[in-house]
Amino acid sequence: MGFPEYLAARESLAVIGQPVITYILIISLLQGVLSLLYIINRKDEYYNYLIKFIYINTGLYILGFIFLIRFHIQIYNTVLIEYPAVLRQMIPVDSSRFIIPLWIESEKLYFWAMVSFIFVLVMQRRKDIIAFIGVILSIFSALIFFLSNPFKEPLPVVHNEITMWYSALGRGDGTIFQVAGTLYGRITYYYDSTYMWIHPPMLFIAYASLIITFAACVYMLIRRDKLYDEIAYRYAKPGYILLTAGMLIGYPWAIEAWKDSAWWGDPKISGSIMMWVLYSAYLHARIYANRDKMWSTTAFLGIICFASLILTYLLTYIVPGIHSVVQP
Repeated sequence: MGFPEYLAARESLAVIGQPVITYILIISLLQGVLSLLYIINRKDEYYNYLIKFIYINTGLYILGFIFLIRFHIQIYNTVLIEYPAVLRQMIPVDSSRFIIPLWIESEKLYFWAMVSFIFVLVMQRRKDIIAFIGVILSIFSALIFFLSNPFKEPLPVVHNEITMWYSALGRGDGTIFQVAGTLYGRITYYYDSTYMWIHPPMLFIAYASLIITFAACVYMLIRRDKLYDEIAYRYAKPGYILLTAGMLIGYPWAIEAWKDSAWWGDPKISGSIMMWVLYSAYLHARIYANRDKMWSTTAFLGIICFASLILTYLLTYIVPGIHSVVQP
């Protein structure tokens, strides 16, 4: 087992996964159209088809996720990093394998969208909110297809690291020591870290729950119905709890992985704290939602919270920092 087997697994994922993501795009576009038709015309016929498409898309997302799991298992089985004797005197292991989480690189948005679809299916059947979320998720799926397709070029950063390792092995020169040392840090403190398997998925599940809160807050501005406030609050609670727990779990991970860096000044961390403060304010404000002028204030605050969530996610791609893919 080695590099050829890994390349074959990567190519296989692209072959079987690309049709799935293509069908997701097509169904999502139809889903978006049906959502808009229902919002405009309020015909149950449109809503019934919309629910069927949401079920189909959820199934397609889960199927694609199973393909991703299979690929990650193949990476673990085929790629072995054996450290040179000199490095073994400084590190506690002789070799490492990639235990790749399912929410990194181009797979992040995919995981978030899949969880969001599942949330929509299990939420209370409020047709207008589901139709609005249907529009959001159709846009979400289009963004994944065109900007974050996990099947087009699977795990490009991981692929570069694996390619770099086998290239160094093939050359047999001194670069193997540098490559092995870099990979040891990446595998130990990032891919295989217990925190990596807890912190990000908790946040993405929280984000999926808070999409429903956002949709309900929008409808609070359209119609003064206590049910919308109840729905917003019902999904804000687990979202806030997961958000808080995920951020707290990220603290010891940061100390372990970035102890020599000024990680506390990272823009993503600052943005996350801002988002948490805003959601804390929302949960406190909604207690007074039925008072004069507080109904719309609470709704606007819930919408601002979601805007801060989107901004926090985008900070990884637009501002340099420890979390960022943008170089300083």
